[in-house]
Amino acid sequence: MSEYEINVDTDGDGNWDQHTVEADGNGGYNIYVDQNNDGRADFVGHDTDGDGLLESAEYDRDFDGKFESQNVDTTGDGWFDEQYTDRDGDGVFDAAYGDTNDDGQWDRTVTDSNYDGTADTWEADRNYDGNTDWQARDTDQDGQYNTVTSDENYNGTYDTVRYGDAETNPYASA
Repeated sequence: MSEYEINVDTDGDGNWDQHTVEADGNGGYNIYVDQNNDGRADFVGHDTDGDGLLESAEYDRDFDGKFESQNVDTTGDGWFDEQYTDRDGDGVFDAAYGDTNDDGQWDRTVTDSNYDGTADTWEADRNYDGNTDWQARDTDQDGQYNTVTSDENYNGTYDTVRYGDAETNPYASA
């Protein structure tokens, strides 16, 4: 019997979830939660060093047997600060989220909007108020931003637009 104890709230309802703990054989533990009681884990957390803080976790949010997202704690403080998500269910991550100030809100986002395997949209909340105030797009997939829009005074209105190349700049001379 393990002396290891951990509490997890995988659905965010404020209550600890019933879970199973399994030693990984390397000094760490895997934590399994079956949220909908169908006999399959919908959450798998990994405490790789056995300190009681999860370093990563996978979530099956729609209970279809496939893990759509993976969260990672890159700083070791017990808070997930990165998330990778498969939004279209093809088994490939097509969105990444970052919480750069550890407030529990995603303030950086990178997405593959057309699901072709290449990131094409970047968003940021630079002043951490919960609103996107910077966005860049690579619409022609050449690896360079075609448009960058930003709200420089953080009043909720985009006030700056920059065009990355002549093909997407409507004001460039032909």
